[in-house]
Amino acid sequence: MAKVVGQSERLASLEQRLTDHEARCEERLVEIKSSAAHTLKAVEGLKNRFWAIAISLLAWALAQLWSADQGRVGRLEARPAAVQEVSNGPPA
Repeated sequence: MAKVVGQSERLASLEQRLTDHEARCEERLVEIKSSAAHTLKAVEGLKNRFWAIAISLLAWALAQLWSADQGRVGRLEARPAAVQEVSNGPPA
């Protein structure tokens, strides 16, 4: 009979250890999921910032092209007047 009681206590101890282990694993899994969610949120934020920077750089480059183009148009418009003054001779 003592052997049965000893095995029963041992089995109860093993079951308690298994239950405790499963509880710790569940807690760790919750922490891992929370950490993964925070990491994913941070990555999404970085992705949004990257696109904002890329669009800003594109807008800046287009503004530079437009500005250079406006300068070229201004020089082309000013040129015929200068050419016309040269062909007419100096003002009298």
